[in-house]
Amino acid sequence: MFDDKAQLHTMEGVAAATLILLVILYAIDATSMTPLTSSTSGVHMELELRSLGTGILNTLDYAEPGYRSKINYDISGWNGSRYVWNGEEYAGFIDDTEYLDNNLTGLLRAVLVNESIAHNLELVYITIQDNATNSARSKLIYNGDPSDNAVIVSRKIILHDDDINVTSNPYNPIKDIDGATNLWNIVDVNLILWRL
Repeated sequence: MFDDKAQLHTMEGVAAATLILLVILYAIDATSMTPLTSSTSGVHMELELRSLGTGILNTLDYAEPGYRSKINYDISGWNGSRYVWNGEEYAGFIDDTEYLDNNLTGLLRAVLVNESIAHNLELVYITIQDNATNSARSKLIYNGDPSDNAVIVSRKIILHDDDINVTSNPYNPIKDIDGATNLWNIVDVNLILWRL
């Protein structure tokens, strides 16, 4: 005895299985588009950190006409030491009894430390040695190696001869690159931010 509807039942089973498979594929694809997945939340976090870092550097670089910015003042007064956040203060990396307390660290403490955002601050500046122009990189604040989702925000600061007092601060590693002009040096301030 033969069932004339067997082929129809087979076709219905294949169609139902295909439909279920398509629904599952659609659900998996739609899930990757939601903001709760790691890839989109990581991008969102990086954008927030970039915006926060840019705001910090813009705030520090603002100055009324005729005045120096706070970051210019802090960089020109830097003695070349490296500092680390010890949980209470920015202490010297080598001499932990030396503390850094200036406009820069005040803002970093208020904004980044209170939000548990890890950060490094490095300065890249021009050096001239044997008539060759190079760049030097110095870590002003070092709190460890950044994670893979770290964000780097940069700001160029121009130092003039009037900004640097070599007599009162002979240890500043940022040297004059052109004695014939009022330009002292150009410094890239790199703020590296990441979540712990």
